[in-house]
Amino acid sequence: MLMAAFVERGFVVEEASNGLDAIEMVRQDPFDVVITDLNMPGENGVAVLRAARAASPDTVVIMITAFGTIDVAVEAMRLGARDFITKPFKLAEIERKVDQYLEVHHEESAHPTKTWLHPSVQHMVGTSAQTKQLLKMIERIGPSRSAVLIVGPTGTGKELVARAIHDSSPRRDKPFVALNCAALAAGVLESELFGHEKGSFTGAHERRVGRFERAHTGTLFLDEVGEIDPQIQTKLLRVLQENEFERVGGTQPITVDVRIIAATNRDLSQAIHEGRFREDFYYRLNVFSLHIEPLRNRRDDIPALIDHFVHKFSLELGKNITGVDDDVMAFFLRYAWPGNVRELENLFERAAVLAEESVITLDELPQELLDVFDAAPAPSSVAAPERGSIIERTEQLECELIRGALERFHWNKTKAAEHLGLKRTTLQYKIKRYGLE
Repeated sequence: MLMAAFVERGFVVEEASNGLDAIEMVRQDPFDVVITDLNMPGENGVAVLRAARAASPDTVVIMITAFGTIDVAVEAMRLGARDFITKPFKLAEIERKVDQYLEVHHEESAHPTKTWLHPSVQHMVGTSAQTKQLLKMIERIGPSRSAVLIVGPTGTGKELVARAIHDSSPRRDKPFVALNCAALAAGVLESELFGHEKGSFTGAHERRVGRFERAHTGTLFLDEVGEIDPQIQTKLLRVLQENEFERVGGTQPITVDVRIIAATNRDLSQAIHEGRFREDFYYRLNVFSLHIEPLRNRRDDIPALIDHFVHKFSLELGKNITGVDDDVMAFFLRYAWPGNVRELENLFERAAVLAEESVITLDELPQELLDVFDAAPAPSSVAAPERGSIIERTEQLECELIRGALERFHWNKTKAAEHLGLKRTTLQYKIKRYGLE
């Protein structure tokens, strides 16, 4: 039925009668869209989804099933499915979704952005210059085995970046092992990293394998590396230099092949100056350094993040949330976000839980945050002088470009946004900001 419908509409369609045939087909040729059942002979829809995404990350996968549970849907979305439809369904619904996703795919091809998948169904998304530059660096350093140091404030997504580096490397199918170094005392941390032998200390009733052994042939992510005790830094330095270590209480050297990615929100140069961080360990970690800007410095990412959280929490909460209204977007774009992306996600989750309509309004946001927002100075008008700072002159130019586009398309905001290369929600915010209504 689906094949006949899409062929009639002019699509080039290939059909597979079971999961094994489908996997073979997606491996041979990339497809723009894959529509798959969940339960099939041979291999199920999840296996087809994995194969399609592995062969072509841009492929849109739509999952269909009669067994529509939240757990199955979340798992499908975690693996990269774009949508999850339960039977019985209407043909028009499938056609509409395919048209919608192909239109989005076309826009993304014209204005490429990048998304990194995280096992907890989180995406690191963004269109800002900083995010695009970060992506370039990840693509360039991913294939190597060199150590990487990720620096940035709490809540900016340092572990997501670490996973993106791992996923873009030849180690992508090997273990990714993460450890928060700040959460453990020095003695416990040593045992966690290197493991211990039976009887090596009180309570060591059996041999334990450490994180290095578990990460063998893969990647070990050391979060909050700036909190590690200098004595353990010395032992870590040896692993980086010699690729071997000994378990706590052991005498037998253990050789490992592990790529180290470390992250910190601290100034390690200052820690070195204060004697809290070994300089030689720092230079071993800092073969490549990636800096993640706080969210307030890359506000262009906010509309894309909102789009992602709309999709994520609609699925998780079983609600049909379609977006946020203009006032909420204006608040999100002006707020300072001291907690960065993590704060934005938590705030959006709260709003989604409280939302009674399909569009989130200011009524769903905490009043204490709105009070701060209302107390902030209003954006200045940009009837800018001929002379002024580069920011004032840039805003004046942007204002004129937006006014010109709106007049050209007779105030059709959708067409003006397409012409300017902006999301419609971003254009609406800028119209309010510059007083162009």
